[in-house]
Amino acid sequence: MPIFRPEEEAKVRELLVALERPVDLLVALGPEETPLPGARDVDFGAETVRIVEELAALHEKLTHRVEHEPPGFERYPAVAVLPEGEDKGVRYYGLPWGYELGSLIGAVLEAGRAESSLQPESLERLAALDRDLAIDVFVTPT
Repeated sequence: MPIFRPEEEAKVRELLVALERPVDLLVALGPEETPLPGARDVDFGAETVRIVEELAALHEKLTHRVEHEPPGFERYPAVAVLPEGEDKGVRYYGLPWGYELGSLIGAVLEAGRAESSLQPESLERLAALDRDLAIDVFVTPT
């Protein structure tokens, strides 16, 4: 069963037209957790791969690959969003199902821009930082 209905696929294709440079999606798979008794038995890694494969099939500038336990990942499954194949540290941890898929698509669109969408003032402040920072952003539709 496809992840996108025909009207959704058309909308995502329309959004991906904005990609100005190639974006690679690296799906990182790791040790599988044992489902809790009574929990649904969902293979989160396989579902993440399926979603990323179908997303990457919608535009020629979007590619994907799968690696098992690559360096630089804290949890699995995960998707690294790599503008022009370069790791900038952007990670999506977990399964991008439902509304959460919009966050992954948004990351792809931002990574596919030739220039940052941040305001000049924000770029100046970031350039003035005296050390590297890691910023975690948590997303939930509710």
